Amino acid sequence: MPAPDIDYARNIQKYEKLVARNKWQQQSLPKWWPGVKAKPIIISEGDSWFDFPVKSLTDVLGVLLRHTIGLKNFGMDSKTNVIDFLSRDKKLDGIFLRLERSGDHADELSAKQADKKHGVWEDKFPSHTLYTALQNKTVAKHLDAIVLSAGGNDMVNAVRHGVIQQYQETWQQSYDSQLLKMAAQAVCTHYLQAIEYRDEFAPNAKILCHSYAYAVQVTRGTTTEFDLANVSKLINLLLDYLKLDGLVKPLKAVGININKLGDYTIQGQSNLHKTFDKKGWPANPVVDGVESVHPERAAFIKTMLDVLFESVNELPQEYQAKHNKSLTDFACLDIRNEVQEPKFWADFIHLNSDGYKQVSKRFRDQLLAMLAT
Repeated sequence: MPAPDIDYARNIQKYEKLVARNKWQQQSLPKWWPGVKAKPIIISEGDSWFDFPVKSLTDVLGVLLRHTIGLKNFGMDSKTNVIDFLSRDKKLDGIFLRLERSGDHADELSAKQADKKHGVWEDKFPSHTLYTALQNKTVAKHLDAIVLSAGGNDMVNAVRHGVIQQYQETWQQSYDSQLLKMAAQAVCTHYLQAIEYRDEFAPNAKILCHSYAYAVQVTRGTTTEFDLANVSKLINLLLDYLKLDGLVKPLKAVGININKLGDYTIQGQSNLHKTFDKKGWPANPVVDGVESVHPERAAFIKTMLDVLFESVNELPQEYQAKHNKSLTDFACLDIRNEVQEPKFWADFIHLNSDGYKQVSKRFRDQLLAMLAT
């Protein structure tokens, strides 16, 4: 099987070696030597926009599945989320430590230890946190940027559990605006703590976060939909068929327990449209078999994401008030109006590969601009 063209690690110890090697090459080898280049050292931490579909736990096994039975989208040689594209972008050419986990909430940004609650398989295979990564002196010393993605799951959870109310005459009358704002502000407390960790341990690092694109698509531009209960059966059959029992132990060492996969299905918990239906909001119209988002629902979804974006952009003022100095080397990328066609969406909340490819270019350009200052 071909070696994937990849320049990231999910294990802090392995990442430390990648960073140390890159710095040694720059200091000890002539600039013309093949492979000698000062690469940006970057940590990414986030949710499924950075990890879809559960890539943090299926990298190695995904390559195996793809090159044996053709099951796509799980392997580290597949690009199905923002960081898959960004970590292999030749113009950026960074070295990434990937901490993201599908399903994570914003409290993971501020946690000193993994919360073992929200992320996929977090209870069985807790992920590292930004805080623990920054305790590594080599990583902290050379860190150039931190890319964060958080808040989407928090907002949807709040919306599904109190913000959306029984439909009245208009969408503006059918949700609790105060609860929505409080949910966004709660997210921002965790962003603020992440910024403070940066200040303490890696003060020269830039921080980039982002808005979410307006999720007003329910039709799929791709068939990317995953039920990992079925995948676990395929994996076990595959290992038996190919006599690959010897892989079980090394896979477990990197966080992939092939006997325990399958107790999580991505789709379902964040389906806003089920809540809209339950609360009597106008139904999504279906024309010629194609479902679209009702304008009342779309207006609320946009407002939900606007409120989150606006709250994140209030962080410089909050930081100034708390620390009596300006917040520097921080940006929130506005991609709300990007990829607003069904062809870019995998489902009601995730983009497909074409969508993430397009969005990742915005991340790359923003990071390059920040790193140049």
